[in-house]
Amino acid sequence: MKYLAICEDDLLFQFMRKLATKRGEVLFLVEEEGVARRIRRQGGSSQWGNLKNQSTYKKNHLEHISQAILFIRDADLRERVYQNLRRLNSKLPILSLSSEQDATGNHKDPFLRQLPLEDMFHEFCAPQLLDTFNRQKVDRVRSLFREKDKIHILLQHDPDPDAIGSALALRELLGRNRATTPIVTFGGVTRPENLAMLRLLEIQIDRITYEDLHQDGARLALVDVQPPYFGVSLGKVDLVVDHHPKRIPFTARFTDLRPHYGATSTIFTEYLRAGGMEPSQRLATALLYGIKTDTLFLERGSQIADLEAFTFLYPFASRAMITRMERPELPREDLEALGRALSRLQLDDGVAVIHMGEVKREDVIPQMAEFCLQIEGVEWGVVSGLCGDKVVISVRNVGYVKSAGDIMKRLFDEIGSAGGHRAMAKAVIPLERFKERFGEVSEKVIREAMVPLITQREDGND
Repeated sequence: MKYLAICEDDLLFQFMRKLATKRGEVLFLVEEEGVARRIRRQGGSSQWGNLKNQSTYKKNHLEHISQAILFIRDADLRERVYQNLRRLNSKLPILSLSSEQDATGNHKDPFLRQLPLEDMFHEFCAPQLLDTFNRQKVDRVRSLFREKDKIHILLQHDPDPDAIGSALALRELLGRNRATTPIVTFGGVTRPENLAMLRLLEIQIDRITYEDLHQDGARLALVDVQPPYFGVSLGKVDLVVDHHPKRIPFTARFTDLRPHYGATSTIFTEYLRAGGMEPSQRLATALLYGIKTDTLFLERGSQIADLEAFTFLYPFASRAMITRMERPELPREDLEALGRALSRLQLDDGVAVIHMGEVKREDVIPQMAEFCLQIEGVEWGVVSGLCGDKVVISVRNVGYVKSAGDIMKRLFDEIGSAGGHRAMAKAVIPLERFKERFGEVSEKVIREAMVPLITQREDGND
């Protein structure tokens, strides 16, 4: 005999059935004779008696017991049973299953372990429910498209590693190739790290026009982005999977938005696992890099789901290749732009503010905002710039202050595209709209437009 399970009914027996029906493994001690007989009929070992009376617990019952398990909902009865066991054996290991509010016995007892039922659900049931949920999602995604359909996987302008890895995963999930399911964007890939990723992993991203989007009846899937981002109608959208908050209503045949996740690559990693698919080194590297960059190596906006996805992917991925992606050659023009920006840096009460002026590539603006957080004492990096016919404002913060996304949305959403997460946010405003609201476009005006952001941060800091 190894375990003594003391309970009010046979519910615990049903949970432990596989172990409980092995000869001599578990003895169930219950109050009612009918419950004891029911357990025996199902192959278990059981005795019955008054659980409050110490005489029910004979010493010979405990001689060969390695552990006692209490599953008693009545708190007073559970405490009485605990005291009876302790009188007979002061060092018997006891596991008490109860609600978090109903602690059993002496909390200093080194041989007593409390396991709240809430924790049991979280640790054992919740992952199974999530897996079932993701299996349903995978089945739905696969049923969206017919074998003969051509599918365009559309990414944001100048897509980042999270978008690229997610697109690659969707294509793998559908069992497609580059010819039938191209990854497309309306803007090119310009950031050196992302170009290195495409080159090293041999990923092709095609630049197309709005007119090409549904050419020859092509179906449309969006990952790491939502239809309103593009500012024009995309026509019929079949799929949207994203980890950003939903800003503006849209319609799609299938939608999976998880703003509590740190990366869209995490969602697709869960899809692959639910579909029983082991990722190739190429795919695992792309997804791992996507999670790493969007969460700043699990430090920004990440959840347990991101950590679990990262842990799953890590053995399959090429860490050496990721290192090469993270250290691409820095174009001279980028170095010059960053140098000019530093000369314009203004620091005020933990806020670093920079206007970079005209930039050739939009990505150097958030890159500079990230850099600002490395300055001693800085909690917020606010960086703006002019890119083509757009005013771009990028915000980063340390994550435990007011939400950057909420602030940006309140300030700029009426005249452009604005939003983001607690620790990172962005606004892209057409020059003409900016002029209508603020007048001329100049460094002075842009700085003044950003003052409300800083003021709101201070007034509403939580």
